[in-house]
Amino acid sequence: MDVGDVVVPLCGDLDKRQILAQIGLYAGVEYVICEIEEGSDEEGTRSLNERTAILRPAYPLRPHLERSDWPISLPISDVPLWLSKATYEAGTVLGTLMLAGTYLAIASILATVVRVVAVPSESMEPALMPGDAVFVTRSIFTRPKANDVVFFNPPSELDDAIANSKIGRAAAAAASESNNNSGEASPSIVSTKGKHFLKRVVGVPGDMVGVRNANPYVTLQCNDANTDCTYRVDRTGDYSRPDIFPDESWNRVTPTITFDSSAELNADKAQTLAKGEYFVAGDNGYRSVDSRVWGPMKEKYLFGTAKWVIYPMKHFGPIQPGPSVIENGLI
Repeated sequence: MDVGDVVVPLCGDLDKRQILAQIGLYAGVEYVICEIEEGSDEEGTRSLNERTAILRPAYPLRPHLERSDWPISLPISDVPLWLSKATYEAGTVLGTLMLAGTYLAIASILATVVRVVAVPSESMEPALMPGDAVFVTRSIFTRPKANDVVFFNPPSELDDAIANSKIGRAAAAAASESNNNSGEASPSIVSTKGKHFLKRVVGVPGDMVGVRNANPYVTLQCNDANTDCTYRVDRTGDYSRPDIFPDESWNRVTPTITFDSSAELNADKAQTLAKGEYFVAGDNGYRSVDSRVWGPMKEKYLFGTAKWVIYPMKHFGPIQPGPSVIENGLI
């Protein structure tokens, strides 16, 4: 410390800081050293090497901190730590960057574990209304159960289902004809890129799943002759335009769908969901394109499970159960 230096006093002891503030030395404020006096032992209380600094603030302070007796004088050793202006500013920048980095790291971790998602459509009415905000937690240590609402990326099978629908085939034919006439590349019929879905889990790996009259079901148990069975049926109801998709979408005894009319192919399909497969459907089947149309959803597309509606406040609370019922026999 030399005359003319700009220094910043620091003190972590709150009681000590109050004592220093009473004489006009404020921690974290820049001071200019006006003079340094070498110590003496006239009073017998300080050593010959004690030095006293005479200093004043480097800039105007707030009115309640200003004093009429600047500069002030105090022993240098009374302050636990003196930093140069450059060192103090570097430390402040470093601390700010570390704090910002910590917040970003926490935000990044949270973004991979939880999300707040807006309900995009009417497919989950009445449990979820369009515009509702739901809290989604990532499925890391637990797997979805039947009746859970899951948030997931659109499976590639959805694109296949759309392409093989009546509208998809017509659009492909029109695009092909246009391509032949103009020589330009055929445009994509539809894109699900960037979209996400909220659907209810009907069946989990190992479940025997089928669809009857547009309602997906799980076979719970049967007698030895398979003539008397108990089913859990999700009464989702008919789709608004069932004619768009193959009839197999609305009536089949297997979870998968082949988009092929061959009875031999369909007869060979497994009746149970494989490991990592889920059968999902919207509560409002009239407005939902789901596993009835594209088949099982693979676990790799799954992000997590939605448990709570958090906005608007009139809908706040746990997501209501779906339209599933236990029945003996299928209607």
